[in-house]
Amino acid sequence: MTLTKIVFQQPIFKSQVLFDFKEDEIIIRDANQAFSIASPPEYYQAIAKLLRLLQIGGLSPKQLSEACPDIQEEIPELLANFDNRSLLIETQKKVPAAGMSGSQFYRELWRFVERLKLQFTSSPFFGKMADGTITKNQLIGYALESYHVTHLCPKLLAPALANYESNSVDKLLQEFFASELHHDRLIAKSLRSVGISDEEIQKMQPLPSTFAICSSLAMFAKQHPLSFKTALMLFEQDEPLFHEYFKKQSQALELPRDFYQPILLHAGINEDGGHEDITGVLLAEISYITPSEQLTVKKNMANLMELIVLRSYEIVDYYGNQNNIIPRCFV
Repeated sequence: MTLTKIVFQQPIFKSQVLFDFKEDEIIIRDANQAFSIASPPEYYQAIAKLLRLLQIGGLSPKQLSEACPDIQEEIPELLANFDNRSLLIETQKKVPAAGMSGSQFYRELWRFVERLKLQFTSSPFFGKMADGTITKNQLIGYALESYHVTHLCPKLLAPALANYESNSVDKLLQEFFASELHHDRLIAKSLRSVGISDEEIQKMQPLPSTFAICSSLAMFAKQHPLSFKTALMLFEQDEPLFHEYFKKQSQALELPRDFYQPILLHAGINEDGGHEDITGVLLAEISYITPSEQLTVKKNMANLMELIVLRSYEIVDYYGNQNNIIPRCFV
């Protein structure tokens, strides 16, 4: 065995290193390279275990050898090989999380959400609007799914009103509740302009992801008000480019002005009402948020963001199929 110098105290693979476990070999790759490790059957599980431990990090070479005794003599050479290929870094020491004020957490949330967006592919619905391949039914489908959210919003918010925190928070939530009332009427007007009757609107069923989003908001409002307050920032952000494309493609596909104008008006109501900052205003009322509460909120935000992205795919897939029921009325 070649003698090698181990320079890492606690090596860990870089985040972009991936594995393909084949029958008699393991392929290791990142954005720049790919190579394989051939293994006799009796050592395969030990090598796989080593790779997984290096994904987690936090163990010294000696501890790795103790955890994988069957290949302990090969571990120094394997680590040196990984290091030569620039796959390893030093495990970062974890700094204990600290509590913070609501205003501080709001700023941290903005950074967290922006990082989160980078982990998801761009919205296929937005992409199809941008390149002009969106269909009339897909635009109508967006309005149909938007109706469900606006129609249910006051009901979703209602449980949060029962959680008394302070007079100022109660006032903010009540004002927000009042401002969201009847927004569904705008979207219903949009739907009527393309031939969807009030009777059909009352019988419509949402796509699974839309239903999951609404269910998540209802659960947050009832069981975890802090997550509910933070979730609002995902729905109240101004998206001028999105609505610019929506209007442009509606006109290109000869949809009536009464179709897209109510949707643009609804977006304008949110912007004029300052709703994009409702989360910041609500969190400013909180003097201290514990590390565990921060973690819970971030997990819930990540799950909700995933549902929002999934909803974009479902709108494109379902309403892009001419054989599907539009609107979705199952009676």
